Amino acid sequence: MNDKQRKNLWLGVMAMVMIGIYPPWKEFGAVEKPTGFAPINQPPAMSAGATRLDIDFSRLGIELLLAAAVTAGLVATAGGRPDPPSFMPASNTGNTGNTNNQPNSSKAVKTSRVELPRDYYLGELFVESEDDSEYWEDYCQAKGSLELPKGKKIQLELAKDIRVDLSFLSAFPSDAIYSVDASDAKISDDDLSKLGGLASIRELDLSGTAVGSNGVVNLKSLAKLEKLWLDRTAIDEQCVPALISLSKLKKLSITGTNLNELALESLKKDLPNCELIVS
Repeated sequence: MNDKQRKNLWLGVMAMVMIGIYPPWKEFGAVEKPTGFAPINQPPAMSAGATRLDIDFSRLGIELLLAAAVTAGLVATAGGRPDPPSFMPASNTGNTGNTNNQPNSSKAVKTSRVELPRDYYLGELFVESEDDSEYWEDYCQAKGSLELPKGKKIQLELAKDIRVDLSFLSAFPSDAIYSVDASDAKISDDDLSKLGGLASIRELDLSGTAVGSNGVVNLKSLAKLEKLWLDRTAIDEQCVPALISLSKLKKLSITGTNLNELALESLKKDLPNCELIVS
């Protein structure tokens, strides 16, 4: 369980404890009348005609059940980005990284230096969890001078709330980035041409972006790409030849797109070893 999951779990537990300390009440008499929340040791005053006041266990049970369900959902969705919608979306994704831009791990590892503009925020960097290979752990912010660990899988999660300049990706060694989470980022077709220098990319999430078929053509240079998410993008049948050229694909998610049945059949036929997710 990562730090964000633990935080969400504690918040949920605290919410359930507070519900127990300040439960809902109900008046009994000629008419049963639900009342508001009040401390368990200080019930609210009864109104005229009421004969008894007690905790409304029906409402209390429902509220605790809802709090538990919300907590479980928050814990599950904060688990990093294994396979997004993850990987994920991984984002999943609201991690802020370390404010001092230093990696979390204190272990001595071989690193390679990357120089990005000091005041330009590209996004967040994550490393594959040592405890669970399906999860990503916070490493540092993608800005300024970075020390990337060698021999570890690294994910770059692009900033969501600003338009990022992907030309800065040229500062990374070609084999440095394993995964790029660009889901819901403010990128366009032309931006994808700047991914070509990262030849080592195995996973790419473009879900919820303005990318269309012209942009997918720019992915043909990513010969090692194994997993690609294009959910909720503007792609259509024009991108099928470019997708088929990605012969290493093992997973392709295309839910909520404009691909017609003929295009889907072509993808199934020409990418026989690829898991195709359409709904």
